[in-house]
Formats: sequence, structure tokens, C-alpha cells
Amino acid sequence: MKTHGIALVATATGLLTTWTAVTLSHLTASEMKAPGLKFAHVVDLTHTLDEDTPYIPVRNITFPFRKTPIATFAANGVAAYRWEIHEHLGTHIDAPSHFFEGGLPVDRLPVDSLIVPLVVIDISTKGVSDPNSSLTVADIETWERRHGRIPQHAAVMMVSGWDSRIEDAKAFVNADASGVMHFPGYSPAAASFLARSREVSGIGVDTLSIDPGVDTTYTVHKAWLASGKWAVELVANLRQVPASGATVFVGAAKVRGATGGPVRLLAVW
Repeated sequence: MKTHGIALVATATGLLTTWTAVTLSHLTASEMKAPGLKFAHVVDLTHTLDEDTPYIPVRNITFPFRKTPIATFAANGVAAYRWEIHEHLGTHIDAPSHFFEGGLPVDRLPVDSLIVPLVVIDISTKGVSDPNSSLTVADIETWERRHGRIPQHAAVMMVSGWDSRIEDAKAFVNADASGVMHFPGYSPAAASFLARSREVSGIGVDTLSIDPGVDTTYTVHKAWLASGKWAVELVANLRQVPASGATVFVGAAKVRGATGGPVRLLAVW
């Protein structure tokens, strides 16, 4: 079997209690039929994090990510880096404690909320014509007319096509002359609808924020995280995933008290 990328994939059904490390990319048809592999498709929904990853400017932070060698093969016989990073960079998770004192931090999020059905709602048509557009309740209702009611405990992800800009940080942030950013997000009404009227575990976007870029008061963050649920931002490759029928694995690092952090997102079906 080829070894282009290793992650954990469930080898048992039901409670998903048995795990094995398997290759997740470039699998051949015969490899997909190997004992223990239960998924026909695995898509990485994670952007590679590096010094050029787009980010929302943060006051008094001159660099968002830096890695410095602390050991080398030449000098030490092993290789290792020290990372300097803030919690909300790259493909990452927001916990309720990000906006609410006493809210759940990442390490206390229920683990059964991190492996859930995946719902993908595509608003790229209006996102192309209007970077200030939002995923609305009407978009959710249109999705449900086509695919049925959103499954219980699902993660709902908005795809706007914004990840096509990932190699151009300026275009991704899309700030105007006054510094106001312009990219799609959720409408406050949609976030409240998902929190109150659907038993959704989390939401996600392929942009920098679940709020539209023009909202500097973070209305959606406040409405959504107040419900005690998580959000993920800067999600990749959502167009490679079906609108319904997939499962998402949210690989959040278990750091005590963290308000967020980088995640490895995998979609399988």
C-alpha cells in the first residue's frame, strides 16, 4: 500500500472503537478492498498550514505562524521544530470559550460531536457575484427540499468556492482600502436556526470566519457559540464532498483550556 498520508480511520462499525493507521490518498481500487477499509472515499478538508496561510489581522501580532528548528539531523541525529502560533489560524476550530467566559474549551467538547454526518450547502453562485453574501435560512430550506431534513447532530458546512483563492492571501482576506474584509459567511438568522431548530453539532466555512467579512462585531460567532457548539473555519475541498451522505472527522488537539486550535478535517463516505 502507498504511504502518501496517514490518519486514523475506523475499522469497526457502530461505536467506532477499533482504529488502524491507513493510507488516505492515492488508494487503488484493490487497496480500497483491503481488509479493514470501510470507506470508498476519503477527502482531506484541511489546508496545509505555513507562513503564507491567510489570516484575519490581529493587533500586535506581526507573524501568525513560525516554525524554527530546535534539532537537526546534522547536529542531533533527529529533526524537530518549535512552533509559534495562535489558536485561530489555518483550518481550525472555535470553541464556545472563544467568545464566552465559562464556555466549553476545546478539550471539553463532547467527543461524539466531533465524528458526525456532514451536510454541505453550496452558495458559490451568489458568492461569486457578491463577496458579502451569506448562507441564509432560505438556503438551508432549499437544501432540505432536495436532500431531506438535516440529520441529527450533523456538521453543516458552507461552500462558497473561496478556497480557490488560498494561494493569494490578499485576495483571500479581500480587504478594501479602509481595511474592511469582504467574504461570505453565515447570516445570524441561519446560525440561530441551526442552533435552535436543528440538532446540529457544528458549522463550518471555507472562508476566514463564520461571520461575513464585513461584520466586525462577530454577530454569528456570538449567536452560534452561545449554543455551546463548535465551528470550523478555512475548510478546504468541500466541493469534492457530496451534499449529503458523508461523515466528517474533526481532529481537534486536546489542549486544556484552549479556545480553539488547528484541526485535521477528514470526510469519508
